Amino acid sequence: MATTSPNVPAGQSETLAASLRGLPSFLFDPAQAAKYVHGKWFWVGPLVVFSLVSIAAGFLMMPIVQHVLEVAPIPDGVTPERYQRGIAIGTMIQKAAIFLAPVGAALIFSIQAAILLGASSVFSAGAKFRELFNLVAGCGLIQAVAAIAAIVVLKSKGEISSTAELRPALGLDIFLPEGVNKFLAAFLGYFSVFEIWWIVMLLLIFSAAFRVSKEKALAVFLPLVLLNLCWRIGAAAFQR
Repeated sequence: MATTSPNVPAGQSETLAASLRGLPSFLFDPAQAAKYVHGKWFWVGPLVVFSLVSIAAGFLMMPIVQHVLEVAPIPDGVTPERYQRGIAIGTMIQKAAIFLAPVGAALIFSIQAAILLGASSVFSAGAKFRELFNLVAGCGLIQAVAAIAAIVVLKSKGEISSTAELRPALGLDIFLPEGVNKFLAAFLGYFSVFEIWWIVMLLLIFSAAFRVSKEKALAVFLPLVLLNLCWRIGAAAFQR
């Protein structure tokens, strides 16, 4: 039966400073990270860091996305004036989404934690929603690092002229030839070093925090991984 870790010092995760101190362990130290999973307010630090990185990445991406829209062929039946208005509206929405990054991050973490809570209940792992929220928020640092890496790659490529190029090849899709089926590229692209890193750390931290086997941890996380993969493949349908 899962139990909380007896090694968590009193107040370990009750302040933002303590939360931030524990955040690096979610990159490389599953045993240490597991101690923070049971904290009441640990999620605050990861949410702040993830939101700041998301806001910065959003502003850096804005001119790239706008350029892609400006050079893209105008869809049939759409006048240039209407297309330009669409670009202006899209830019406003993008700006709003950037400033709403904390809300979006909290929503994403909540959905992930809810999915894991359901799977945890099925496999009797004994996890609580708050603990799972701490877990996915802490491992969100890996996704923040991935966003930084993607920006660096895009900035180094020079001119970007298609929506497909907005998602640089950081996974197995790096070996695919240009013009390959976009759904195949999305499938292979999901298995990036950052995504594998994220999955492995989630599994190891969960296993250590709730005293369950790695096999049971994998069973709990498999639905979330499959949903993420389906989302990535589905999103490819909107690429041009």
